[in-house]
Amino acid sequence: MKKIFIVTLCCFSLYACTKEVDSISYTQSLLSNKTWFLYYTINKNKSESFVGKSTYFINFSQTGTTLDSDGISGYFSIQKNNNVLSINFNCTTLSGAPANYNYIIEQISSDQMTISYQQDGIKTKKIFRTTH
Repeated sequence: MKKIFIVTLCCFSLYACTKEVDSISYTQSLLSNKTWFLYYTINKNKSESFVGKSTYFINFSQTGTTLDSDGISGYFSIQKNNNVLSINFNCTTLSGAPANYNYIIEQISSDQMTISYQQDGIKTKKIFRTTH
């Protein structure tokens, strides 16, 4: 009985000391200090490739600022609601108009990201890639 108690206590201690990875911080670290280039869009099962073309890009800084190829600049944040990660943008256009929007993060790795949004009931996916 004493051995079972000791083994159980050891297992509990190891589990209690294990840190859970903060998905928001981890996602921010994957995005930051990189320029992400648009490779594909998928809309209503139609795919458009931008591979090899001068295309749209988004730059994310480690301090939470962002700038895209259209000149939209401002701040981004990663949020998690019901285990769904999203990127929220609080930006302005070159003319000073507000540009606030968000994307659902469907997949992200160190060099590829798939994000999506819904507009007028139509889901659009954007696939970005980056180099290190």
